[in-house]
Amino acid sequence: MIITSKSDYGLRAVLYLAECTGRVRLREISASQHIPESVCAQIMRKLVAAQIVLSQAGPAGGYTLARSPETISVASVLSASDRDICIFRCVEDGCDCDLDGKCAFQMVLKGFGKGIADYLDHLSLADLREQNGKLPEFHLPALTAGKAS
Repeated sequence: MIITSKSDYGLRAVLYLAECTGRVRLREISASQHIPESVCAQIMRKLVAAQIVLSQAGPAGGYTLARSPETISVASVLSASDRDICIFRCVEDGCDCDLDGKCAFQMVLKGFGKGIADYLDHLSLADLREQNGKLPEFHLPALTAGKAS
């Protein structure tokens, strides 16, 4: 699974916002989450554009979540922070492998990747914030076409 530094930073930044009350300044997010301030600014702009975070300029300005943590998926934050989640390169559109579409393992990776993507899509910021040491269980998708699972 490819989770870039920027997507990791974005997730940490919004989790921090989920724990704070009121607006939070960029410098505070950057310092508390150990994110370089210039990179944090880039990521926050992307999160604002994706309507995950609200931004207000001025002396009383800062960042807040655009909606409740229960309605923001981990997948949406990861994708907005850097790029769409790419689980395995060889199952994405534009695969440049000579065996594309003929590789048995590609189908295994496709199912596994779909399971991870679905899990992250259903996992919310609230789930991460309130995990108390336990996250929802991850289940791989069942095999299809009459095969045993």
